[in-house]
Amino acid sequence: MKKVKALAAVAAVSLVAFATPASAVGVNLLTNGGFEDMTGLSISNPGWGVYQNIPGWESFDGTGIEVQRGNVGGSTAAEGLNKIELDSDPSNGGLPGEGTNSSMQQSLVLDAGTYTFSFMYRGRTDNAGTNGIDFVLSNTTVGPDSVTGVKADGWTLVERMFTLAAQTAVDVEFWATGTEDRLGGYIDDVRLTAVPLPPAIALFGAALAGLGFLGRRRRNAA
Repeated sequence: MKKVKALAAVAAVSLVAFATPASAVGVNLLTNGGFEDMTGLSISNPGWGVYQNIPGWESFDGTGIEVQRGNVGGSTAAEGLNKIELDSDPSNGGLPGEGTNSSMQQSLVLDAGTYTFSFMYRGRTDNAGTNGIDFVLSNTTVGPDSVTGVKADGWTLVERMFTLAAQTAVDVEFWATGTEDRLGGYIDDVRLTAVPLPPAIALFGAALAGLGFLGRRRRNAA
């Protein structure tokens, strides 16, 4: 009986540590991950602008966040109308005198659980050396990592998975790498979603917890 109780306790702790609230599963936990919300900012279609902040995101290094709407640079967005370039041009709202390779980040607090992080990437030019994007999710196992490619590759999905054992503050960060020539890689459709606990694990934990409960009832009855 002691062994059953021990297994039930382990199962209960595992469920608490790695279960994700049902309301969060499948929902993008990032604000404005598709960069479609430009509330309070002016941008034409087609057109572009460089901003220190857009809803959900802030620039912490370089010229700023370059948002491109419609067919700019020979590419449309992976989804919606807007995409991001971080080798940003200072001539349309950026900070003059700053390096054109810029950064952006969003901060949030995540509960214990397993998560999938993903974004769409495309090189702007045929020179992979100028299209680099680095990324990291602080306090997780994601990054620092990098991606590069060429325009002919089209939009490609970059995806990572990680698990948190406790509630954690996480910074989602991107920054441009490579040649500072105002021609960099594109990112779009950035997503951070919770992964539901596999049904088999949930059933196993519930079964063990049930055995522990029955054991207590039998002991009390005796």
